[in-house]
Amino acid sequence: MSRAPRYQVIYDDLVSQIRSGALAPGARLPGETDLAKQYGVSRMTVRQALDLLDSERFVVRRQGSGTFVSDHAEHGRRLNRLRSFADEVEGDGGTASSRVIRNETAPAPAEVAEVFGAAKGDRANRLIRVRLISGTPAALQDAWVPYSVAPSLSREPLLDGSLYRTLTERFGVELRHADQSMAATLLTAEQAELLDTAPGGAALEVRRTTYGSRGEIVEFTTSWTLPAFPFLLRIDAE
Repeated sequence: MSRAPRYQVIYDDLVSQIRSGALAPGARLPGETDLAKQYGVSRMTVRQALDLLDSERFVVRRQGSGTFVSDHAEHGRRLNRLRSFADEVEGDGGTASSRVIRNETAPAPAEVAEVFGAAKGDRANRLIRVRLISGTPAALQDAWVPYSVAPSLSREPLLDGSLYRTLTERFGVELRHADQSMAATLLTAEQAELLDTAPGGAALEVRRTTYGSRGEIVEFTTSWTLPAFPFLLRIDAE
């Protein structure tokens, strides 16, 4: 991935401190001048990071008093940039984990083969996981990875439970961008059982095709996310 801008680095560091409890709810952040010195950047760069924290409800600004950690950061998954499920998850103390349902080499079905530009039945890696937030099922993910991209993927455990980290660090994949579509759907009985909810319930179906630095497809994933764990997106004005 391309190098993150400095304000994003500051934002990520402060979010990490908030999520770990190092910055507790109600805690006052250092002033812009002090933060600029701490991170070795301009006040304008610090202000960009604080604007992003404010827009995503991690902090509240009080006129004449300063910037404080919010008492109620919103649970959800941030889609501002391509990153892993754990990094997408934001919240006040929420933690991400996974339960692996399948990790295997399997014949690619017609839809997956078409995305990969392969023949139906060609060998591919398949990884099905229930993604949990603070121990509660939040999403079901069915990921396919071309066999040529990661030949031993199904035979070795993921690094820190992260598919993206495994692709990057073990197989040398440089993630570049992803195309993603979202639509409302109803859960099947099998999907609902895995998510510990009632069949026929509403979910958001997301399809993501991820590309490497050479334009090659490195992942095709379909996921079903429960309404209690919304996707959160910041939209900047031009």
